[in-house]
Amino acid sequence: MNFRQNRRTMDRRIVHREHWNNLLVEIIDNGDTRSLFFGGDVLQSSMSLSHPNRLTLSYTHCMMASLLINDHPERVLVIGVGAGSLVRFLHSHLPTCRIDGIDNAPHIIKLAHGYFSLPEDERLTLFDRDGLDYLQQLPEPRGYDLILVDAFDGAGMAASIYHRACFDLCRHHLRRGGVISINLWSGDGVKMDEVQNDCADCFGPPLTLPVPNRGNVVCLAGRQADLNLVMRRNRAELDRLSDRFAIDFSRIAGICRKHNLTRWQRLSRLFS
Repeated sequence: MNFRQNRRTMDRRIVHREHWNNLLVEIIDNGDTRSLFFGGDVLQSSMSLSHPNRLTLSYTHCMMASLLINDHPERVLVIGVGAGSLVRFLHSHLPTCRIDGIDNAPHIIKLAHGYFSLPEDERLTLFDRDGLDYLQQLPEPRGYDLILVDAFDGAGMAASIYHRACFDLCRHHLRRGGVISINLWSGDGVKMDEVQNDCADCFGPPLTLPVPNRGNVVCLAGRQADLNLVMRRNRAELDRLSDRFAIDFSRIAGICRKHNLTRWQRLSRLFS
């Protein structure tokens, strides 16, 4: 889920259109970009047709700031697969990683397979169920290195996912040192604050990354993870990871420092 977009000036071609669960669903090509829209103007996902395994939307780049903490996660959970941007990226760039994807909209997953190159092989397991229900039913801690939360419906952030009970379960199923990356987007500032407070209550103070020129805020938290690695990586490391993942990590690290370092910490960096 990303943001509302005025499409009147877009040079667009409708690839697919239908009503599903009383919601207008459209897949639209605009040059090299294919996008999934809900309700006529809510952009859910985008993909480059020439480079489908790259991340297109800026909020997804911020969600992968987690790779500055651990760039070789072995097991990842994606809550809210949608059109599959995060899954495609992980599957392509982390060839030994096992991925569990959760989504309770099987029809959207079918569209992702048909129009958005969602992969199918033994490294990816998809579950057609609510994310909270999935976590509750796991018989033992799963030991995920990374959990990505990007679960939206036609009304916004999925109510069953964006609250303390679900975050507690996520923490339970993270391994020690594991990271959770949560995409927040809402026109309701009070709701945004409530979700961030629930995250802080469960994990301790998260890192917050407001996505430039968008309404999204990405929260990074973890289970005994060194979150400050996002801000401590040196230029050579940022350049290496940027080249590897086709993400401008220098820019993301700068956003993180701007919004998470205290004034004293900023000054200390100038003189260190």
